[in-house]
Parts: sequence; C-alpha cells; structure tokens
Amino acid sequence: MSHPPLTPARNDDTLESKPRTAFARAWTRIGGGSLALSFAMHAGLIILAGLIVFTRPPQPRSIDFLTYGGSAQGAKASDALQRQVAQRKQRALTRHVPRARIAVNRPSALALPDEVAPMPELAGGIGPGGKLGSGLFGEGAAGMGPHSAGPGRSGPFIAALPRLLSARCSSADRLEKLRQSGGRPECEIAVTKSLAWLKSKQNPDGSWGRANKCAMTGLALLCYLGRCETPDSPFYGDNVTKGILYLIEAGKRNEWGFLTGDFKGSAGAYEHGIATYALGEMYALARLGSKSMPGMREAFEQGVALIIQTQNSEGKGRGGWDYYTRNVSEGRWTTGRGDLSVTGWQYQALKAAATTKLKIAGLQPAIDRCVNYLEGSQTKDGGIGSSQRDQAYNQWILTGTGLLGIQTLGKGAHKSAVAKGMKFLRQFIAAEPPDWNTNCNLYSWYYQTQAFFQAGGEDWKLYNEQFLPQLLANQNTDGSWKQGRANWPLADAADPIYRQTLCTLQLEVYYRYLKAVDAHEPSAFDR
Repeated sequence: MSHPPLTPARNDDTLESKPRTAFARAWTRIGGGSLALSFAMHAGLIILAGLIVFTRPPQPRSIDFLTYGGSAQGAKASDALQRQVAQRKQRALTRHVPRARIAVNRPSALALPDEVAPMPELAGGIGPGGKLGSGLFGEGAAGMGPHSAGPGRSGPFIAALPRLLSARCSSADRLEKLRQSGGRPECEIAVTKSLAWLKSKQNPDGSWGRANKCAMTGLALLCYLGRCETPDSPFYGDNVTKGILYLIEAGKRNEWGFLTGDFKGSAGAYEHGIATYALGEMYALARLGSKSMPGMREAFEQGVALIIQTQNSEGKGRGGWDYYTRNVSEGRWTTGRGDLSVTGWQYQALKAAATTKLKIAGLQPAIDRCVNYLEGSQTKDGGIGSSQRDQAYNQWILTGTGLLGIQTLGKGAHKSAVAKGMKFLRQFIAAEPPDWNTNCNLYSWYYQTQAFFQAGGEDWKLYNEQFLPQLLANQNTDGSWKQGRANWPLADAADPIYRQTLCTLQLEVYYRYLKAVDAHEPSAFDR
C-alpha cells in the first residue's frame, strides 16, 4: 500500500512569505507576528469593555421594600412584595398541613371571605425581632394574604376554633382589636419581646421558674397561647410543646392526678388551677395544629374533674374553693371555707373547660355554684371580698377577681352585681390610679384589667388610660419588667416569671378573648 509523502513541518524561516503591503512590511520590521497580533486584539477588547462599563449611567439604588417609612409608592410596593413572599412561604410550609374551612357564624357589618385557608396562616405574625409582620408568614399571610380579610377588617377564624378565642389567631385581627379598644402597636412589640424573654428562661425539663413550677409553667403557656403560639409555632413551638409535656408528666407523678409538684403545700391549689387552665386553652387551640399531644386531653379532663370534686358543697364557702390540703388527712377534699384568691384560678380552668365543649360531668352545676359564691361575697359597697382593708383578702385586692368570674361565667344574668362591682372599681381606680412606684399590685391588676375590658365603654377607657402607660413604660429593653412597689404584700409579684406573665397577659387583653357578655349578643358560651 502506498502512503502519501510526508510533508515537512512548516518553517517560516525557510518558506517564502514575503510581505505584499506597506503595512505588512512595517509590521514585520518592528517584529510583529501572529502572536503579537492576538495580544493586540485582546488588549483592545479589554479597553473597549472598560470604556463601556465606566461610561454606563449609574443604576438607581436598590430599595428595601420591606422597610416602611418612605413614600406612598414605596409602601405600596412593600405590601405587594410581602404578599408575594408570604404566598411562597405559605405554599412551601403548608404543603402537608391539614386544611380547615373558614366560616362566618353570623352576619357582620364587616365582610369576611368564605374560602379554604391553611392552618398556619393563623399562627402568630410577630417574629422574635419585635417587628410587626415578621412572624411565620409576616403581615402578608396573617393580615394581607389571599385568605385574609385584610387590614381594618375582622379577620377569618377557623370554624372549629371557639369564637371566644378567635381574635388572637390572626395578626390582622389582633391589630384591629388593639385599634378598636384603645391599644397601641407597641403592645404587640412588648408582648413579642416578653415571649422571647420567657423563651430564654425555660428550664431544660420544659418548666418555668424555680418554685411552684406547675403554676409558673401554666402562666407562661397562657402567655404563648394568648397570642395563638401553639406547638406548630415556628418560633415558640418547641417551648410550648415542652411546657405542656411537663404538666402532663406532673399529673402522672401525683398520686391523685393533681397538676402540682407539692400537693401538701398551700400553693398546690393555685398550681393545679393555673396548670389546668393552661391545658384547657391548649386543648381548644390544638385543633388548629398538626401535632399530636398524647395524654393532654386526659390530663385536662382529670384536672377539671378534680377541681369539681374539691369545690365546697357546704358552709359559707359553698361554691368556692380552699387550699386542697386542709382535710386530706381526714379523707375529705372540701372544707366549707371559701378562699376567693384560690377560687379565681379554679373558675378560670372551668371557663376553659366550657370553651372546649367537652362533656365533663358536673361542669355546668359547678360553674353555677361558683357564680353564686362570687355574688354572695359582694359587700354592700359593691366590692367583692372583706370590707375591712386591713384584712388580707379584702375587696380592694379581690373585687376584680370576683367580678371577672361573674362576667365570664354568669351568662349576663347577674347585671346588678356586675354594675355594683364596676362602680366600686371605678371609684377605687379614680381615687388610687395604678402606679408602678406606689401601688404596683400586679395580681390585682391582672384581674382588674380583664374586668374593665369586659365592661367596656367609659369604664374601660378610664382604666386603659391608667394601666397601659404603666406597663409599657416599665418594660426593660430585654423584654422583662422592672419590679414595682406594691402596697399590698399579697399582691406583690417579686418572682420575675410571675411578674412577667401577669404583665404579658394584661397586654394581651385586647385580643385574648372576645367580650363574654355584650348588650346585643348572647353569652360567649352560647355562640
């Protein structure tokens, strides 16, 4: 087979390649070649690109649409962007979450949408940074999203959620309730800072506090639940879950099932009432979420049954409660002695039980007996408690405690007692306005705040203008509250967790519950 002849490698020195133009001959004289030409062309391109870049007009500065305070156009763009971001987050986070139907129970002057919305839309809309709208879905999902009623409107609620609790589960509704009732946006920021502080103080076992842990844990949970922070909450879900499990386990450790770490002490009755109250609210809100809490219903029902069992059925304290330990050694749970302070926490647990609609034997009769006890404790002055101010449980400390029970459990049938009680409180507050440095009686304020809120109208306006500046002005930058100066020792809140929770629950009063009794509507328990 013949092969083509080998071609020698080209050598520019031997091959004839004479320049044919004047430019080429000049280029050759200065040592130019193909490599030099390549360098020259690349250099030219680089210079040209630089000229284009540096002579290009400056681009407008990027706008952070998530920051308000600019022009109206910027705010509008911010709203639009937040809605888009919220919708994306909503689709991503709720892909596998059960859905529930938004429903409207009755006609309203404010139109509500009737459509399907994912549960997490009802989660707290305030993030740990304290900025409005920085929660799970921000203001976009909770108040501005496609499934909401929008700002300035009564937001949606889940049909399964008791109407009494519905306003707390939408940031739009919360802010609207604040606006309607004389609150301020700073209230939500203060609550957010407080919840973050409480998160940092939770014990490894899920409890709060150093002593009376069941009570402190119950109060902390009520603060979280007061803003609809459930086990599904992205910021506080783990804290809430651990707190609930702690209470469930506490009941298992007690031989009778009481939710207290020290049944033999006088604090046991307080602890059990508060802890049962917290579990009841959690049960009412649990249907919103996707997480199972084994044993919670059983612990709550057992807790309520024990409260009914320990209610006095005879004596001057009939219908009220006393410390659980007084006659345990005799095999009896009741004493015949009524303790109005202890009774306050027991009836709040019963109120939670009524809200859940669970069928608990003896619940309604126990509620009726309690209302009768509270009304029977009213003095001719209208106060509730002893008319002797030097006695521990006097009407200046406890009228709010008794009055709130009549308002929320009485179904509107005790208007005379409520009117007399409000008159007493109104005169008392006018004479001795709440002051952090002279009469910071947070235990009393906790009940008075709710009683005035339930009364509404001019009574609430008077009180709101008194108590709110005190709470907002005395919160530390870390979210905790300064210790005030009480003039009633039993109303002091020296324990930092106790003080924190009482302040937080007061700031949540604007949306935590709807008013139980309204002049134009039936009791909240009948809705």
